[in-house]
Amino acid sequence: MASVTRQLATFATDVRFQKLPSEAVAAAKIAVLNILAAALGGAQTRIGRLHTQLAKDTGGGVKEATLIGDGARVSRPMAAYANGGLAFALDYEDVCQYVIHAGPIVVPAVLAVSESLGASGKSMLASVVAGYEVGTRIGWAMQPSPERGAQVWGQQYTPFAACAAAGNLLKLTPVQMDAAMGVTGTYAPVPSAYKYFGIVDETRPMREAKLGWGWMSMAGVMGALSAKAGFRGGHGILDGKEGFWIMAGSDQCDFKKMTQGLGREWLILGTDFKLHPSIAWSHPPFVALQKLIEQHAIKASDVAKVRVWNVGVTRIADYDPRGAVDAQFSLPYAVATTLLREPLTPALYAERKIKSAPVRAMMKRIECIEDPQMDFDWFKRNIMRTRVEITLKNGKRVEQAATFPDDKPKYGYQQVVAKLEAMSDGLLPVSRVGQIADTVERLDKLADVTVLARLLVPARRSR
Repeated sequence: MASVTRQLATFATDVRFQKLPSEAVAAAKIAVLNILAAALGGAQTRIGRLHTQLAKDTGGGVKEATLIGDGARVSRPMAAYANGGLAFALDYEDVCQYVIHAGPIVVPAVLAVSESLGASGKSMLASVVAGYEVGTRIGWAMQPSPERGAQVWGQQYTPFAACAAAGNLLKLTPVQMDAAMGVTGTYAPVPSAYKYFGIVDETRPMREAKLGWGWMSMAGVMGALSAKAGFRGGHGILDGKEGFWIMAGSDQCDFKKMTQGLGREWLILGTDFKLHPSIAWSHPPFVALQKLIEQHAIKASDVAKVRVWNVGVTRIADYDPRGAVDAQFSLPYAVATTLLREPLTPALYAERKIKSAPVRAMMKRIECIEDPQMDFDWFKRNIMRTRVEITLKNGKRVEQAATFPDDKPKYGYQQVVAKLEAMSDGLLPVSRVGQIADTVERLDKLADVTVLARLLVPARRSR
């Protein structure tokens, strides 16, 4: 039997639009639209502008692909880098099967390569599916134990998702795709240990590279391009006791998960879209709070105290966020801004908002409480639970629990369109938002996807 790397490589090269079920096509469309929304929002942040400028400074010699929210055209790898960074800048991306943030890796790579080739919408959608399927399976296979995950945490395996997607567009052979994965593995980032991520106090504010998401997308594109250019790489990089899993810092690997259900079970259907631009652990409290606010007509001025029992409290109970990334990983900040009914726009993470007196005053009323059972349910059973208790100034006490995925609101195409509108506010006219949504909806009818790239450019391009 062929190695797991070769099996994945063969699958990735063989994915074609005509072979996809309609459900997978629909999931790919919404995944693309969601990342465009996140990236357009990210383009309006300080971090996003840094990514964009770096791409123009280093990749502007070759005009191959468009920078979202800017309009400059740069090389394919740098477009993947910058747009990947934009897509993750607000922590408003997606998560597939609760294991991989595939969108900010796959979609920027696909956009860059598709535009450079003048690819059809069908080809673009097929490559998105290929990336999600390969990346998710690799991620599932090499998840570390909770004990090891407490030391080394990250998504070092995600470049393979971008590689599979880009290689599909470039029409690599299975042998070439195997080599591309080998090259991609050499470009992949080192394990994202907590210290580098900024969990521990002395490393805050959290590093603005945001786990190197843009780099991961670029690494996959470079791996595919390298194989196309003739680099042979090392075959079988995912296999055996010396496989990439141990390079990525894991202490275990279930190789069967890499190929289980290939071509039969479409994991992209398990893509979950974020309700709030923040770490996913803050989403059950967000839903619980929204229910309490609506059911009891709670105003911020009514609140005396809030207690939140939640997963991962020891890692996200940040009462003094010192920048946008800190705030995105701060449960008190998410709770406070929700109670204050702050709009979910890029302005949510403006420095003036993070430091504002009303937000800081509300954060002081919030107590985050560790619950070992909730941590166990997440790390061992993939279930997120929360309980929120609000004490009002009149003495009344109300509470609400939430469990994900059971209590997660349905998130469909129209919800993503609304997200696109909010994230594009101040950058694109409302009419353009409708054009983007319509274009993505009919991607399978487009002969050339460059028309989509042109819609992502503001009327007045930044210089």
